[in-house]
Amino acid sequence: GINAEYGGVHVVRELFLTSKTEGLSWALAGRSVEKMKSVLQNVAKETGVADYSDIGVVVANVDDLDSIEQMCVKAKLLINCVGPYYLWGRQVVEGCLAGNTHYLDISGEPLFMEQMEADYHAKAEELGLAIVSACGFDSVPADIGVRYVQTNFPGTMTSVESYINAKVGEKGFSVHLPTFQCVVNGFSNQSSLIKFRKERNLPRVPKYGAPFRPKSGVWRENGLFCSPFAGSDRSVIARTQRYLHEKENAVPAQAGVYMSFQSTALFLYLCVFGVFFIVLVHTKLGRKLLLKYPKIFTLGLVSAEGATPEQIEQASFSVTLRGRGYSGAVEGDPDTTVEGVVSGPDPGYVSCSRFVTQAAYSVLNHGPRNVGVLTPGAMLDIPEYVERLQQRGISFSISPSENLS
Repeated sequence: GINAEYGGVHVVRELFLTSKTEGLSWALAGRSVEKMKSVLQNVAKETGVADYSDIGVVVANVDDLDSIEQMCVKAKLLINCVGPYYLWGRQVVEGCLAGNTHYLDISGEPLFMEQMEADYHAKAEELGLAIVSACGFDSVPADIGVRYVQTNFPGTMTSVESYINAKVGEKGFSVHLPTFQCVVNGFSNQSSLIKFRKERNLPRVPKYGAPFRPKSGVWRENGLFCSPFAGSDRSVIARTQRYLHEKENAVPAQAGVYMSFQSTALFLYLCVFGVFFIVLVHTKLGRKLLLKYPKIFTLGLVSAEGATPEQIEQASFSVTLRGRGYSGAVEGDPDTTVEGVVSGPDPGYVSCSRFVTQAAYSVLNHGPRNVGVLTPGAMLDIPEYVERLQQRGISFSISPSENLS
């Protein structure tokens, strides 16, 4: 369902603000007509839209496969904001394939994404459809950011390190319960993901250039506390690089993905909570406690209401990407480095809704660059998509290359 602060409402807001400029019509789908009409009324009032009578509502329920298929056949593209995706995603993907409909979502669940790729890529490619997850904060800044640096690299980029810095204001921040459920699922399914990858047994992607090993542990860099990022970004980047190598014979870049923190207090809190979380998430009782009493076991970080408007307004993010590679022949130590930065407003709601909505516009008005069950970096035309995001307040910048020799 939809409530006043869920991410789907922010996608609705973005559609209200931008769809007429794109010349596209859209509708809202969900279980409750009453709730959907309430969302449309509230967002129309907030965005100053007087007449929204052309926006339809479609009743669809993931427990009713017929309703999902009937929804999909009415659309050219569907944005799926209903998570956790390991519970509710497959039905919608299957509905889109049956309805010949492009599919985008904001999932950050590697097992779900890779299972969809294994099960449906060939069919989606045959139908000419783009079935693309990770079109939200997981993992557009990292995946598209890597492709942006890669396309602007004066030579061959063979490795890249991504530093995510989420900034909060004096009101702090809060995580919405469905997002937390996805995180719990992702961590608890680590063994299943490892087993799935082993059984799938994809050929290894070749490594080029000097040996690269992602950093581990905790360290200080440029005045910030840093640690590896445990989310889906690295797996999404790896899938993009694999696809472009196999499809276009591009040199794949190895990646390390990290979190960086300006606040010592926030860093220490997340370290303590992280240890506590890891212990709980790997037991059945621990997961039950985390999901039943999230507010208690996260010390108020997670709530059913999600972030407040004040928290969203004060939040922002930046992702710094440092690519290394070769200006000429790929041999010896890298001789060139390029730094790119992707930044924008609140990542979890505002920027997330812009990422997925502009990806939808790109598919509908420009066409997917490639089709199948793909990542954003493999499916989208990077210069066109970056330009779209820049027009919606997402900044992409590149520093002049530096010679390391």
